[in-house]
Amino acid sequence: MNREERDKIVEEAIRGSKSRGPSVYKVRSVMNLLFLVCAVIGLVLYFALPDRHIIGMAVIGAGMFFKIIEFFLRFLF
Repeated sequence: MNREERDKIVEEAIRGSKSRGPSVYKVRSVMNLLFLVCAVIGLVLYFALPDRHIIGMAVIGAGMFFKIIEFFLRFLF
């Protein structure tokens, strides 16, 4: 195997590794941002509506759902 053949194999491997969709890092970043936004909005609603704490807790729960998905993406990919 000469140098040209090795270079060709390396180039093909590099081209094949690039994906066309969004990277996992970008998806994780968006999920983290959604979690933070839901946490802040949920806290504001929790304290702004003292007679309806369930609404704030539901928004925080939705944010936790995004965080759990981000957690699994971090360790699976």
